[in-house]
Amino acid sequence: MKTMITASLIMILSISNVHAGWSETFDTPAEPTAALSLTSDMTWNWWGWGVASVADGYLTLVGAEDPFGNTTSWLQIDQSIDANAEVTPSAAEIYVKVRFMTEGTPSTGDQFHVCVKIDPDFLTNLGVHTVVSAPGQIGDFWFQENVSNGVANAAVAYNTWHWQKIVVDGNSVSVTAWADGEAMPDTASYSYEALTATEGPSFILVGVTDDDSSSVQVDGVWYNETPAGLGISDEAPIATRFELGQNYPNPFNPITHIRFNIPETANAKLTVFNVMGEEVATLVNGVMQSGGHTVSWNAANMPTGVYFYQLQSGNFSQTKKLLLVK
Repeated sequence: MKTMITASLIMILSISNVHAGWSETFDTPAEPTAALSLTSDMTWNWWGWGVASVADGYLTLVGAEDPFGNTTSWLQIDQSIDANAEVTPSAAEIYVKVRFMTEGTPSTGDQFHVCVKIDPDFLTNLGVHTVVSAPGQIGDFWFQENVSNGVANAAVAYNTWHWQKIVVDGNSVSVTAWADGEAMPDTASYSYEALTATEGPSFILVGVTDDDSSSVQVDGVWYNETPAGLGISDEAPIATRFELGQNYPNPFNPITHIRFNIPETANAKLTVFNVMGEEVATLVNGVMQSGGHTVSWNAANMPTGVYFYQLQSGNFSQTKKLLLVK
């Protein structure tokens, strides 16, 4: 059994090294330098027009006229800018927390673009396909033809935070949007097929402000990472599938919390292992009612390091990593 667990952990470590996740909380105040770099948690490249400023725990983007004739502000990141910013354009899970602000007349011209598919020659061929949100709607935008499509979404509104979860699987892109403080929906809000023929490993945020008092504010970006405490909501009334959420906080010291979903009453086991595959804690072992559950682990007697927690129930098994830092 120990050999099987150790082999599984080695496989998990190998996979996470292939698609290393990163996050940007914008907790560290920052302004662009003369060389147009902006460093908060990560180092980004500002394109030089409009406003890109980090203060009070979020990024503010205000547009100015760009070379394409739009009123925008662009912020880019990739491993040529920050070595930790691995971008995987063919397979990615991205979370952003964002809001639109205005003191003037609300305008549907205010937009926020998450550029998920970027042609390496996009400056000449405009081969960029984005997830675009504007107050009251969410959809996609194809820069090359200046074409957008979308659906109504009440969560995307002025002066209030909302979340977006973007999943990229090959050319298939889906986005789920919901208001901050509410449960994440089980189904995507919108999906589309990306049109880029080739794609480069870059990631770009674009704020578009149509009104002179508007701005786009970004509270955080999680690329191939899940925001702490967001994976599963205790507010969700029905668990429709097995799911193991990311522990929160993470890293932690010494207590962390783990959420999980059980779609039907069944035996379940939630255990914690060290990197040697040795079981160090059993958090759940018995019959659990269907629904969402939260358990806590107090690691006060454990050394600093990487651990893994595994949920097993029937044929379902899922393992995730957590980090204890003392």
